[in-house]
Amino acid sequence: MASPSFRAILFDLDGTLLRVEMRSFIPRYIAGFYACCDDLVEHAPLQRAMRAGIHLLLETECGKRSNEERLFTFLAARLQLEEDLLRARFARFLATGLESLSDEIFEIPEADSLLKCCQQAQVPLVLATNPVFPQTLIEARCRWAGLDLDYFVLLTSLENSYYCKPQGGYFTEVAAKLGVDPQECLMVGNDTSHDLSATDIGMKTWLVDSYLLERDGLTWNPDYRGSHQDLLDFLQDHFLT
Repeated sequence: MASPSFRAILFDLDGTLLRVEMRSFIPRYIAGFYACCDDLVEHAPLQRAMRAGIHLLLETECGKRSNEERLFTFLAARLQLEEDLLRARFARFLATGLESLSDEIFEIPEADSLLKCCQQAQVPLVLATNPVFPQTLIEARCRWAGLDLDYFVLLTSLENSYYCKPQGGYFTEVAAKLGVDPQECLMVGNDTSHDLSATDIGMKTWLVDSYLLERDGLTWNPDYRGSHQDLLDFLQDHFLT
């Protein structure tokens, strides 16, 4: 397959630029939030509500309200609490409780070289992590993994996004913010569903299979596939030769 020109590259985060086990990270994330509102709600109802809220974002498209607005409206209704109060307690957690999660995050050795290669080629980069987490937490995870946020022209977060992967609107929204045609973008990720769904709007895809994540349901075939080192070799050949 001939190598196309890319006007932007979207990098997934978890399993692509850093390592994390979400089955342990998410319960600890919710427990941290609970520690800041344990006088308002029991742990079990909060955990169920948070998980249901995340699934709401992933499984239903809206496009008219940010993911943050949708999540907190849902939580307030489910828990029968004032939305402003929940937001205030969540902000407290983000300000005081994140560092306890740092031991869940591990570096991927090739990550910095991948980003540096693209930067040298002056290709705009997007940190295209699924926007179910707030920007503060995304930035913290990058810091713990030794990733420099200056590489990215855009980071998708709970606050600034109106869709989630695998929704086509997510990728359309990113391309529109960059002012590029989706067909001129490469989506790089390890998830055969959430990341490769970019195919539906015409983006090229690279499946990084070092930490492969396969889900039930719809999956797509990637345009390219290989390890982190294979991806680095591809980018260096594409941009630096």
